[in-house]
Amino acid sequence: MKELYIIDGYNFIFNFYRPNKNSSGIAEMELSELRERLIADLAQFKNYNNCELTVVFDAKHTKDRLQTKEKRGLINVIYSKTGQTADSLVEKTVHLNEKYDRIFVVTSDYMQQKVVFTKNIYRKSVREFAFEMNEFKKSLQAKIAGSKKQAGGSFYSIEKRLDKKTRAMLQDLRKGTTLSRN
Repeated sequence: MKELYIIDGYNFIFNFYRPNKNSSGIAEMELSELRERLIADLAQFKNYNNCELTVVFDAKHTKDRLQTKEKRGLINVIYSKTGQTADSLVEKTVHLNEKYDRIFVVTSDYMQQKVVFTKNIYRKSVREFAFEMNEFKKSLQAKIAGSKKQAGGSFYSIEKRLDKKTRAMLQDLRKGTTLSRN
């Protein structure tokens, strides 16, 4: 089943990563770091869930910006043009991608949730999607821990695989003593 997630990027950032801050209280550098963090988290989510992901950032408060699209790893990133809201871009993206079996729009913007809700298009709040992301991270960490535990019993360090003479030579080399052993 082909699934597409479309995330309202700044809506996610301000409702999940920075719930107690408004956009005017964040420096551009911090905002850039939060965008990168979101894209990295989404890339992990995408790889784990085998879905397509598009994140939309608006540029309605910037000057002279054209709409841009870029591929960041396996994530599609769209920046709106000056004066355009992410909401309008999300709507457009939804309707251009009707080939998917299910499309999820992730936003906590109530009006946006109402507008995009039609057949095979589902809405998720930022809180709901963040919960899913956190659950997948816990699951992934558990798998990694299980793999490490399983490998721990069968893993042989190089030290255990070397004969006594070679081990002594490497120990001397590490200490900086002479290698005059026979």
